[in-house]
Amino acid sequence: MIYHFSYNERNHFPEIYEKILYSRRVFFEKNSEWNDFFHKTPEEDRYDLECNPLYIVAVEDGGDAVASVRILPTTGPTMLRQDFAPFFKGCPDIISPDVWELSWFCTSADTSSPAGRNLLLDVLKTVCEYSLANDIRQIIGTYPRARMRLYRRLGAVPYALCSGEISGQEFCVGVLDITLLTLRHVTEVQQRPF
Repeated sequence: MIYHFSYNERNHFPEIYEKILYSRRVFFEKNSEWNDFFHKTPEEDRYDLECNPLYIVAVEDGGDAVASVRILPTTGPTMLRQDFAPFFKGCPDIISPDVWELSWFCTSADTSSPAGRNLLLDVLKTVCEYSLANDIRQIIGTYPRARMRLYRRLGAVPYALCSGEISGQEFCVGVLDITLLTLRHVTEVQQRPF
């Protein structure tokens, strides 16, 4: 099942929102490269509390596993601008109504399983569909270069605008063009045998 709602609407989906926060905790446990930057696991950060972002969540049928992402317009505060910019020399300050920031793309599912992969793909497909319906042309995000393998497996490979080092690891600022072709690639990956 797919859900999308804003932070201000989270009270209508309390169990789903709790699953989002749980998937963030799982993400931190599995991805230590982010720990040095955030120091402690933030279940809700200031972008949740102050910016009313949109959450897209896929929940496993009959299970507790979820995949989720947060997107917010670059016309307001973003993690890239407020938190990550010092790590990326020469990174442009992207402010546009048709470019949104993607953050907290995480899951509590086993991504090496068909079910886990499909949850992530459901989220990406919904990001594409939402973006196309709302004139969002690009999604930007910050990610460790090592996660490129995951993005390739999902059929949605961002191109790197710039890179930098955070806590001894190479990170990138990536841009994903949102087109019907992007949606088709993600859909085709989901239809392939695992």
